[in-house]
Amino acid sequence: MNEKFGPTVRTMLVDDHAIWRGGVRSMLEDTEFDVVGEAGSGREAIETARQVKPDLTLLDIRMAGGDGLDALVALKQEFPQMAVIMLTTYDNPTYMARAVAGGAAGYLLKGMEQETILDALRAVATGEMLLSREELVHSLRGVSQSAAGSDDLIVPLTERELEVLRLLATGLTNREMGTLLFVAESTVKTHVEHIIGKLGVSDRVQAAVWAARRGLVTTSGEVTG
Repeated sequence: MNEKFGPTVRTMLVDDHAIWRGGVRSMLEDTEFDVVGEAGSGREAIETARQVKPDLTLLDIRMAGGDGLDALVALKQEFPQMAVIMLTTYDNPTYMARAVAGGAAGYLLKGMEQETILDALRAVATGEMLLSREELVHSLRGVSQSAAGSDDLIVPLTERELEVLRLLATGLTNREMGTLLFVAESTVKTHVEHIIGKLGVSDRVQAAVWAARRGLVTTSGEVTG
């Protein structure tokens, strides 16, 4: 059982190649990832998501029916708590940065081993960060700051939650944050869950993007404030 979505993870596959979707569907058989919908374009993905309400979406970047990064933004606008992982053949830092800024939880290459992809999906499903510290910091450099502050939240973050959020946005793990804050790893995990819930985002990466947009971290990964 994963900790974020429940015993099964409702999964949607978005790619314009039906053969690829079939291969991923076969890979996910007999796992906790239940493929509840497929789409061959970004526009179709929106309609399918409305019908099947997936927890997790695997989304290609380059599709005949439109740019997957544009589809990502549209999906996250309508389904902010749905986790989206970009699965692509393009090992491109610019694409990765655009994906993170657009709402993605991670960025995987199609040539990866099956077990590596499954491990990555499970990491996101249990609330872990898929990107390395270096990838996260690099991606956050492309995130522009907005004028909004933490007072736009329905439930404000506590001082401790802000402290955890700043550290999370530098790519630290729960254990590393616990060591710095002199608290148990389980305590940090609880703080992270509360932060994600209060921000209304889907995962740790998007919590980090939220922090970057409000100037809580620098482009070098250092905390501010």
